[in-house]
Amino acid sequence: MQTFLDLLSVLILISAFILTATKRINSYIKAFQLQSFLLFLATFTLGIYNFTTKGFLDIFILSIIIFVLKVIYIPRLLHNTYNRVAYKVEKDFFINIPSSILICAALVILTYYSLYSLDGALNIHIKFNLVNSLSVVLIGLFFMISRKKAIGQIVGFLVLENGMFTTAMLSAQGMPIIVDLGILVDLLTAVMIMGMLVFKINESFDSINIERLRNLRG
Repeated sequence: MQTFLDLLSVLILISAFILTATKRINSYIKAFQLQSFLLFLATFTLGIYNFTTKGFLDIFILSIIIFVLKVIYIPRLLHNTYNRVAYKVEKDFFINIPSSILICAALVILTYYSLYSLDGALNIHIKFNLVNSLSVVLIGLFFMISRKKAIGQIVGFLVLENGMFTTAMLSAQGMPIIVDLGILVDLLTAVMIMGMLVFKINESFDSINIERLRNLRG
């Protein structure tokens, strides 16, 4: 099981690079959906393991909620937003794609050396998964600040949250389910609010470029 989880953590990190390498807004959503499905597989695997060895169902139930919310519902909300705005391809970035990929690779290397330089009781699998998941957090944060379109920033926030969830699942084998559910409810609320803001920005400026918000200053 551990080897499969290690593989999933690598694939989750690769999906973050795929996201960074694309400029089509629809591809942003698909990359997030793929990453969320990989997170579901990791959580589902841990859920089955916990149920068969300890008799606990909490992580298994959480995996089903992740599938419904992150793999199906939130991507559908994002697709609805995508279909109602004019811009389908992001052509103007704060940082271009080749430079972004190099920066993301540097973030992974920095995370690797930061964690592996620490002395402690963490085993090799936990350190390996921490490198991958914390790198996803940093890449999600970087993606938010490197994109000008509001939908791209929403997806960056979601990827950041996926990285945090992956850290909790693969390194600590989850949190209390009430905490997980609270985070997911907050996430859904945030996505709905941000989606409405995208509509308002698009209606007001006929664009979802956040730089247009500077026009609101008096």
